[in-house]
Amino acid sequence: MQIRIWLFLLFLSAGLSGASGQIRYQLGFTAGVNYASVRSDQFTTASGLLAPVIGCSFVVAPNGRFELNQEIILTMRGARARAVDFRAEQKPAEQTYTYNYYTFETGLFGGFRPGRDLPILLQAGGYFGANFHTLNRSRRELMIGDYQNINNAVRAVDLNDAFAGLDYGPALGLMLGEGRFRANARYYLGLKNLYSYIDFVAPGPASAPVPCG
Repeated sequence: MQIRIWLFLLFLSAGLSGASGQIRYQLGFTAGVNYASVRSDQFTTASGLLAPVIGCSFVVAPNGRFELNQEIILTMRGARARAVDFRAEQKPAEQTYTYNYYTFETGLFGGFRPGRDLPILLQAGGYFGANFHTLNRSRRELMIGDYQNINNAVRAVDLNDAFAGLDYGPALGLMLGEGRFRANARYYLGLKNLYSYIDFVAPGPASAPVPCG
């Protein structure tokens, strides 16, 4: 099984800037929103989740065409996944199960300005973060994996343990603005198979509860 993350970030940065010789430094705060989606061969993703982003940013620009930007952010991610409720002598009832988890991460991005007088930076880089889930153990009747046969299905709640570990991947973005206020839009691609973080997932309705402690 694979669980991977797609993420789109849109945020604003504001802060203080200074210069030393030809090198410009900028330190500030970051706030905005992200839209995240989860892909897995265990469930069908119905939709992603929109959540706020907060953090800080540090920029070093050795010249007017290139700069390095390191960010540290805290946000929530997840997805709404298709699930079913198997009932005796009835057709499986379609439901939606929501996966929520938090992530604390840092990213390093290089920015290139196509023209010296253009207030646009093309960004490329990568991120590394730590995820921790919300320990949601409710709605244990919902199943995923096999939407027709309960004996081959897995409890949707058990996959929450996948969202507790490290994640990383590349990112591409676009930055607009000059000086203290900037707007950013970035696309993140998670490369880590988060399923490797699950300690225990047993198939079928008789699976035991996953310990919370």
